[in-house]
Amino acid sequence: MIRGLFALAAFVAAHSELPAPRVEASFSTALLDQWSAKRAVVDQVAAALGKTATDKPEVGFYEVETRFGPVRVGSTAITADQMAAHNAFMSYSDSVQPAQAPADAPGGAR
Repeated sequence: MIRGLFALAAFVAAHSELPAPRVEASFSTALLDQWSAKRAVVDQVAAALGKTATDKPEVGFYEVETRFGPVRVGSTAITADQMAAHNAFMSYSDSVQPAQAPADAPGGAR
């Protein structure tokens, strides 16, 4: 990972004509099953960053974030209920498809 970050930094430095990329580093809790284990990761990241994690029970999040210039670094734990609600909502994402106009209709494919 460190080599990748150095390579990205070299690329950005060599291409100053491009806008700066958005860079985020997230310490994932997604593969952990227990809420306490997810919160522990967020707390470890918070301690390493010298920050305090924020509990957002109304949205099922426990998170910490800081920035090193334009680079965002953080970790978020999401409750099982919130993740299930998100997955249920997203399960409809491919269900609604706009009608396709025939190629010869006004405004149809060209």
